[in-house]
Amino acid sequence: MVYKGCDIGSAKPTKDILEEFPHEMIDIVSPSEIFTVSDFCTLSNKIIEKSHKANKLPLFVGGSMMYFKSLLDGIHNLPDRDNNFREELEKLKLKNKPYFLYKLLEKKDPEYAQGIDKNDEIRIVRALEVINRTGSPLSNLLKENNKEPLSNKYSISQFGILDDRSLIHERIKERLKLILSSGLEEEAIMLEQNYDIAENHPIRKSVNYKQIFNYLNGEYDIETFFEKALFGTRQLAKRQTTWIRGWKDFTEIKIGDLTTLENNLKKAISLL
Repeated sequence: MVYKGCDIGSAKPTKDILEEFPHEMIDIVSPSEIFTVSDFCTLSNKIIEKSHKANKLPLFVGGSMMYFKSLLDGIHNLPDRDNNFREELEKLKLKNKPYFLYKLLEKKDPEYAQGIDKNDEIRIVRALEVINRTGSPLSNLLKENNKEPLSNKYSISQFGILDDRSLIHERIKERLKLILSSGLEEEAIMLEQNYDIAENHPIRKSVNYKQIFNYLNGEYDIETFFEKALFGTRQLAKRQTTWIRGWKDFTEIKIGDLTTLENNLKKAISLL
């Protein structure tokens, strides 16, 4: 939702909703750029400070669990993304046997490699990137205690909204039908025509956009697109639920139990 033009595929709130309920972090970055976890944490802290100065309660809402965890726990001071180096890694990957990058990481940082899946390309590439920029294994840098948890500065209330999986699956299916009928294909064509979106850009790997770009490239028909996007969204929802189940210090809320949410929000506001 941070990317301009990524409206339909991300199920971005409508203009009417945004006018009635203003959101932060909507349409703030061009798809030609990349919005990182570090960017998210930096901007989030600025939003929190701005909200408090206006005597308002900042609410962070969504399913970006890794980003939320990074904000809560704080992040290590690591180098920025290096797109040129990432392009070099992509070329090496294509020229070599499967899992080449993972095996390369095993040689350079066996401790970090041991803790991640060999298919986790995002973490593999990031680890190699950090090693290239700093000359130090990522595992060593992560041991440095230079993170500042958000709880050091603020009182935090957390809520996890959960519901029956079959109900969630049905909602996902209906929403995907709406996304497709609302013009996802046309939006994807517009994005490719108007922006320079790198092959390793997060947009191209995100649910709905990954599948629609593959469809436009002729990899499969529209029916296969729907099945793959549906499966990808359900898997994402499953991962989000797993994140929430293992989350500490949060109040679980069923979707229909809005009274519990309202009471807890009032309690949080009273702490301001």
